[in-house]
Amino acid sequence: MKVTEDVFIKKLFFTLGNESNKIKRSVYVTLIKGKKNCLIDTGTAQNFKDIVNFCEKKGVPIDNLDIIINTHCHPDHIGSNYLFKKANPKIILCAHYLAKPYIEDIKKQYKERPVPGFFNLVSDLSKIDHSLKNGDILDIGMELRIIHTPGHSNGSISIFIPERDVLITGDTVPGKRDIPIYENVNKLKESFVKLQKIPAKHVISSFDGYCKGISDVVMAGEELIDKIDKYVKGYLKKVEIQGKNVKMKDLDLREICSFVLEKLGFKGHKPIYIIVESIKSHVINFFI
Repeated sequence: MKVTEDVFIKKLFFTLGNESNKIKRSVYVTLIKGKKNCLIDTGTAQNFKDIVNFCEKKGVPIDNLDIIINTHCHPDHIGSNYLFKKANPKIILCAHYLAKPYIEDIKKQYKERPVPGFFNLVSDLSKIDHSLKNGDILDIGMELRIIHTPGHSNGSISIFIPERDVLITGDTVPGKRDIPIYENVNKLKESFVKLQKIPAKHVISSFDGYCKGISDVVMAGEELIDKIDKYVKGYLKKVEIQGKNVKMKDLDLREICSFVLEKLGFKGHKPIYIIVESIKSHVINFFI
């Protein structure tokens, strides 16, 4: 899809999990054509050929790709890093400095965040050539402004292109009608506030693709968070009514997760680790 004359997005599909529990997911990557050509995220290893074909159709063969920016370290955003660098070693690979250790050491990432089927999603580890921080500006013939937007992950970034009125949010804002996947709901709320201050006409979400304006995108994220808080509160109240002395350490987080998923309309969805951690970040707030 064409967003502006030199910004394009592509929706990619991949499978999360293993034979006994396959989950179909999707992710968007963004190609920015400039004096230097830039790809935002590389999907999974399963998506490499599709991304290469997408870039070629937009006039950017892999030999003419100059920069790759990972919006964060998760496998559906770094999965083809190694394959791109292998095909074109001149590509400069960039990511936030807090994401860097988890991109360069995928075993460390899997140990801390055991996504089902992780090593089918990531081709191999890849070294970051250039570490980013909040406020950095990359010049590719137009400015790419780096905004640190943690919450989904600690090293998550968004990218603002003022000359094109485009804001790329990565996975910072949860997808509409999607399962909750983030590490810290409090940091997520702070990132929402930061994003709402950016007056971009065009917004690109890795979950939902193209969106008009940031307000509706953030509003949908806020609504999801409010719903989850409501459902977690309801669960805890139900436990209290049953006469139990509720303490955080006594709670079955997988049970709470299943309860919340059913309320959200995902009945039967298995409470895998990454979703349980999302719900846990809500539960913790009720015990602070």
